[in-house]
Amino acid sequence: MTEFSTAHPTAHPTAHPTAHLNAVARRPPPVRRTHRLTPVELADETGQTTAEYALLTGAIALLVAAVTAWATTTGKIGRLLDAVFNYLTKAIS
Repeated sequence: MTEFSTAHPTAHPTAHPTAHLNAVARRPPPVRRTHRLTPVELADETGQTTAEYALLTGAIALLVAAVTAWATTTGKIGRLLDAVFNYLTKAIS
């Protein structure tokens, strides 16, 4: 290469040594809003159903875990099932 020994090998010999970096690392300018959001744009609920589903699923899982923990420590489920089976056997016989 000529006097620009730090230039990129494929750069033009008379180009600035860092000219290739501008072409590679250039990013588009940030998007700037030039107008206020319209009511239709504000009412956009894209993804809202997914968020609600995830929140509801998490709440139900927490509720099931709490009821399961309570039921296993109190023995209420066993007594309830015993009462149901006793009632059914008396009704059948």
